[in-house]
Amino acid sequence: MKGLLSSIPLLLVGTLAATAYSVYLDWGTASWVWFQRSGSLLALAGAVLGFRSIVRLGVNGVGGASPTVVKATLVSIDDSGPRQMAKVSYDEETRLMLHQAAIDRIAGYVGAYMMVAGTIIWGYGDLLGAIL
Repeated sequence: MKGLLSSIPLLLVGTLAATAYSVYLDWGTASWVWFQRSGSLLALAGAVLGFRSIVRLGVNGVGGASPTVVKATLVSIDDSGPRQMAKVSYDEETRLMLHQAAIDRIAGYVGAYMMVAGTIIWGYGDLLGAIL
């Protein structure tokens, strides 16, 4: 279940499909109640993506899962130039942690837009029938 709720493509495509289907159901009617209700699904999925680190890590994900300290192995040092450069290597667990933290940031960004769009649809989606 965690994998389903933390998947950006699945939540995005699923809610956009539900929204498109609600437009299909309401097309030709005066009241666009299904479209309006689909806004709540879009906002909810956006909130879940916004808190992806909590979905993945539970209580440990509160406040984001941004790593502040990582372990690395020193591979080599290049001191031939004016600055010393160190080449480091991360183990697989650290790479996965950094990768998931990057996905959490992207999910928060996408989720914020989904929440805004869902809230607008949820609040004013029924008026679309009056316009069309």
